[in-house]
Amino acid sequence: MTNSQETMQTSQFKDMRTGLIAFGVIQIIFGGFCALSIPLMIFGMLASTALGKSSAAPISVRMMVPSVLFYVVLAVWFIWMGIGSIKAKRWARALILVSSSLWLICGIGGLIFMLLFLPGMYDQMAKNPQMPPAAVSIMKFTMIGFMTVFYVVIPAVFVLFYKSKNVKATCEFRDPQVRWTDKCPLPVLAVSFIFGLWAASMLFTGCYKWTIPFFGFILSGLTGAAVVLIVMFISAYLAWGTYRLDIKAWWCSLFWIIAWALSTGITFSRVSIWDLYEKMNFPKEQMDMMRQYGMPQTSTMAVLVGLWSLGLLAYLLYIRRYFVSPPGQESSLQQNQTYV
Repeated sequence: MTNSQETMQTSQFKDMRTGLIAFGVIQIIFGGFCALSIPLMIFGMLASTALGKSSAAPISVRMMVPSVLFYVVLAVWFIWMGIGSIKAKRWARALILVSSSLWLICGIGGLIFMLLFLPGMYDQMAKNPQMPPAAVSIMKFTMIGFMTVFYVVIPAVFVLFYKSKNVKATCEFRDPQVRWTDKCPLPVLAVSFIFGLWAASMLFTGCYKWTIPFFGFILSGLTGAAVVLIVMFISAYLAWGTYRLDIKAWWCSLFWIIAWALSTGITFSRVSIWDLYEKMNFPKEQMDMMRQYGMPQTSTMAVLVGLWSLGLLAYLLYIRRYFVSPPGQESSLQQNQTYV
């Protein structure tokens, strides 16, 4: 394509190539920070092991493994998405928009949770004679500021940028090949993304003795591992089925969320969340610290699970209109992509 042809085509929209490069570099930097956090966490685990019982509340090495793996995944994700953004790839825009939207929703929820339920933690800290009130206030407002910037402002900026019609047009112009993300409307791709994360996250329960709530009981060990395997299989099926716009997967998703909410509600109506922590083999010192600083109780967690379930059910009802054709047959909705 000659420069004159490219100029003529890009005149139909504002070329956001520079912005895509800038946002890509920012994400690569985020990935670099996540990567640098990994050796620091490993060093902390080794130091905790060396301290042994000389520390009042030693960090459990086994329970730090999920955190390390989480930062590994974040580092790979941000660097991968950053490179895709720099290259103006369609799949990168779609995945960044989906993940940033979920990041924003979870960030707003986390911020509200902190403002409503964690003041008691700072009140307990203020009662410590070794902790000056000014230091407690600084910690409190620093935490609020950090969460506001990194869990609300940054993902909101990402969503606004990658949602832009000019960014979409730029990616389609510079990456004319139809990608796998183009075969699924982004509102549905977000649900597929959630179920995929759900399936992958179940692997982390292995670091907690495969502990999982199940209709009034807290399972662990071999029984828990069997249930976890079933949950992973179902979640993976739902991720793939919703991506393919399979109406059966939509109905299964609806029943799956209801069953999960009922299971959690029934379980925590019979047992305490501290029973769950004990089954997960949380160190006694860590549990005592959580109790001391007023961590949310069982009823609070049940309310949060209920709200999350209602929100996801409402969203499933919202995307129901996309599931109108049998899987494998291209529909008019797939031909005319609808993006969030």
